[in-house]
Amino acid sequence: MGVILEILLFISPFALYALWLKTGGRALSPSTAVLSLTAIGLVTAIAVAFWLGQGRSLNRGERYVPARIEDGMIRR
Repeated sequence: MGVILEILLFISPFALYALWLKTGGRALSPSTAVLSLTAIGLVTAIAVAFWLGQGRSLNRGERYVPARIEDGMIRR
């Protein structure tokens, strides 16, 4: 049941958009400004994800040691 609900929640925005287009919505021709801003946003998101991934990685050979709780305090 949970999987079906997740699939329905994922598909619902696409189905509603298709229904909106079928009932007389705007044509599928986005402006140049919208396409440019979308491209800039995607490039920025990918660059930030790459930068954050590089900044938080461990050095070669270093082991990850999770934080632990000692005397009610979080220790590294």
